This record gives sequence, C-alpha cells and structure tokens, in this order.
Amino acid sequence: MDPTSNPNPFGRGLTLINGDLPLLNGDFRMLVGQDNLLQGLNVMIDTPFATDIFNVSYGFDLLNALASGQTPKVTQDVIRLNIVKSIGTDNRIREVKEVVFDDDPHFYDLSPQSDPVDRSTIRRNFRSWQAIVVLRTTSDTDIALSLRGLGI
Repeated sequence: MDPTSNPNPFGRGLTLINGDLPLLNGDFRMLVGQDNLLQGLNVMIDTPFATDIFNVSYGFDLLNALASGQTPKVTQDVIRLNIVKSIGTDNRIREVKEVVFDDDPHFYDLSPQSDPVDRSTIRRNFRSWQAIVVLRTTSDTDIALSLRGLGI
C-alpha cells in the first residue's frame, strides 16, 4: 500500500528543493506528514506578507521589521512576534512554544549540531539570522522548525 494515500493530519504535498519541483523516476516527489508541515511553514516564512493574491493574510512581514531602524535586539523581537503571528495562522499548529535565535545559548541546546563560533561569524559577516521555533501541533506533538533569514 502506498504510504502517501493514508490520511495524515499534516497533509501531503509536492517536495520543493530551492523552489523547484524535483523529479524521481520521472514523477514528482511527495512529502507527507511532519515533513510536509515543516516545508509549508518554511514556505510561509519565505513568502513576503500579503503577496499571495489568493490569500493576502499569508506570509511573513520581515520587511516592516527591518525597515523600522531599531536596534538589533528590538528588530529580533519584532521578527519573533511576526514569526508567531504568521505560524499561528496555520491550523495544524496549536501553540508556538518558543522562538530562540542563534545569539541565545539555548539555541545550541535545541540545535546541538550548530557551532556557536561559526554562527557568530555568519551573523556578523553576512547579517543573517537563524532561529529554532518549537511548536506544539494539533496532534499534541512538539516539533522544531529551523528558520533562516537576512537582515539583523
């Protein structure tokens, strides 16, 4: 039996790699369950807020956070609030438990494979941010979403 034919609370969709739909043996690759949820949330965060003509309340409002001209800490707080606002609209998410940026030591508890020295260098030289978002799903499962962006 094909595992993609079973209903899953997190749905199923086509696999995206760098915005492209890769083929496997001449057919599109499917993504099911938690992987589909995580991909969908990443697509939401990568989509500028209100640019989807079919759903103008979809996306992530990073532009306003970066345009405010605040300190990096305040900008980070605005990004955090916008992450919670955006992800909170997904009906598969019950709660956004925490958003931890890579300049917080707790980030490395959540992402032990990350190197604090490397992240610091990347943050400083490329003005990028990375965060781990801990989510509680509607099936009472906790999952971690890794996000990346530019501009802090």
